[in-house]
Amino acid sequence: MARMVSSCAMKILFAIVLLFATLQPLAGGAAPVLAPLTLPASGQPVSASGHMQMLRDTSGRLDPEAALAASGWRPLPGAVSAGYTQDAIWLRLEVTRAARSPDEWVLRFSNAVLDDVRLYRQDQAGHWLRQEAGADVSRDAWPIDARQAVFPVQLQPDQPQRWLVRLHSKKAMSTELTLLPSASFDASSRREYLYYGLQFGSYLLLILFHIFFWRMTREAHSGWYLLYVLTNATTEALTIAIPQQIFAMPNWLSDPMLGVSMAMSIAVGARFSTLQLELPALYPRFSRVVVGITAAAALFGALLVLRGDYAAGVLVVQMTALPLIVLFIGLASWLALRGHRPAHAFLFIFGIFYAGVIISFLRNMAVLPPNFWTNHAATLGAFVHMMLMSLRLNRRYAELRRAKDKAQAEAVRAVRALNERLEEQVARRTLALQQEIGRRAALEGELRAALEVETRTREEQQDFVAMVSHEFHTPLAIINTTAQQIARNTEAPWEKTLQRCQNLREASGRMTALVDEYLSADRMETSAATFRPQACDLRALLHAVLAEWPDGRIDASVQALPGSVEVDASLLRVALRNLLSNADRHAPQAQAIRVQATTLDDGRVQIVVSNAGEPLPADEIPRLFQKYFRGRIAQHKPGAGLGLYLVQRIAELHGGQVTLDSAGNNGTISFALRLPA
Repeated sequence: MARMVSSCAMKILFAIVLLFATLQPLAGGAAPVLAPLTLPASGQPVSASGHMQMLRDTSGRLDPEAALAASGWRPLPGAVSAGYTQDAIWLRLEVTRAARSPDEWVLRFSNAVLDDVRLYRQDQAGHWLRQEAGADVSRDAWPIDARQAVFPVQLQPDQPQRWLVRLHSKKAMSTELTLLPSASFDASSRREYLYYGLQFGSYLLLILFHIFFWRMTREAHSGWYLLYVLTNATTEALTIAIPQQIFAMPNWLSDPMLGVSMAMSIAVGARFSTLQLELPALYPRFSRVVVGITAAAALFGALLVLRGDYAAGVLVVQMTALPLIVLFIGLASWLALRGHRPAHAFLFIFGIFYAGVIISFLRNMAVLPPNFWTNHAATLGAFVHMMLMSLRLNRRYAELRRAKDKAQAEAVRAVRALNERLEEQVARRTLALQQEIGRRAALEGELRAALEVETRTREEQQDFVAMVSHEFHTPLAIINTTAQQIARNTEAPWEKTLQRCQNLREASGRMTALVDEYLSADRMETSAATFRPQACDLRALLHAVLAEWPDGRIDASVQALPGSVEVDASLLRVALRNLLSNADRHAPQAQAIRVQATTLDDGRVQIVVSNAGEPLPADEIPRLFQKYFRGRIAQHKPGAGLGLYLVQRIAELHGGQVTLDSAGNNGTISFALRLPA
């Protein structure tokens, strides 16, 4: 279906061009041998085409006598069609009136915007009578007030006259000369003005309607169409010189207005055409490029016109319009073949307008001769195009209105469905709220239980404080008592004094261990800067810690260790003391604590502390490293349950670990501390 519509539209466009092209012989007359022009007795209008000779005056300075004597005359088989030229064009024809034909005639030029038109006629004495009109001539000086150049003439019957016509214009040199009886000219003028009144009245109605429509809807297509009609109507009105006649507009004003209007027409037309093909939605970047290039060319052409180079500016505009027409027709045909509905209407509606533009351009470029059809092709095509385009926009708006009504109906249905869903959601939310209230009640019970746990924990902490107080009081009491004994009996035997010193040492060691445990635990729980590693001699640190124990209590084996490691020396010292203190509390006094320090194959440092002792209960092993945990074996021994917890925390800070390697089933309890090198 799309292929058929596209093919039909292209055939219509081709048929229109072919029709106008084939009509040119009807306007031309066309014999190379030129006969005098005889005004018939019937009083019918007669064309001068086929009865004239033409001379190009490149200097523009020839007078009638010099022109008549020039050697460059050649037969002109049709109407004048010289394109854009700076030359003055001279026409020569012999005119005679039949005996019974009207005696008052007018010579009319079809091109209404010629700048300088002069008619020279010889009287019986051989003198040249001059009449002039055109855009360069003040309207007050025109022989007849008309929109185009018109000269009244009177001829005696059967007395031939030689006429010379001089034409000069910066616009297209294309015109047809027609002789009409004065009465026929008056009737023709009335019909012509009636036609133009209807045409521009229709344009005015379109403009007013679409102004109202656009203000009401702000619809983009209607707004651009309004601008499209305004620019095209202005161009047409200036082309047929109606404003120039009504307002006695001088040429220095009308020419720039016409050129700029043509430039605006092509720029607005490009944008409007892309909208009709819906290119901004299909190919947004391509659409912007086409509109931008067209606007730039139109602006350049308008600037040339405003500078005074009218022909060059209009040629830029027209040479931009022709490739643009080919582009849009080709693109619309391709889109129509792909089933794009707007392309079908575009080919038909714009095809009529483009055919008129092409024919008008070919007439201006002297490819087609000027006649009624070629002279009015653009006007007729544009008028039909505007009417069809307005109908299409109205239909489009009606479709949009129906779509809007349908969308509103769908929206009403959607709102109703949404209300129903909302009611369902409210019901579900109400149920969920009730369930949430139940969960909150359960949570409140859990919070009460947690509060009870917190209360018990606070009581345990109070018990722990009491225990710590007791633990600190015991070694302090020993130190105080022993110091008093030494002070009271300075002459006591050496053995007794040595024993008392040993008691002091043990009590101070116990105090040191307690301080290390409690303060280190508090430091790691509350300080944000707990871990401060730096280079340290691990061998020296280990020997320093081992030296704090009595000789023979520790059996140390220190093998190859790294010369320097990155550790927190103070924390590592606490970890080693706690491992040794834990072993010391549970190892028999008669057996030494074994310490083995070595470097593993993977580069880590391993320190193993072993002691003889009872096997650890299996249910207590998973809790050995928990804070404040004290097993059944340690219940009657000093300590706060923080030692192994601290060792594990310190190992983790260093990126290492502490493990229970042996639980005493073989008679030995072993803890291994492994640190990265």
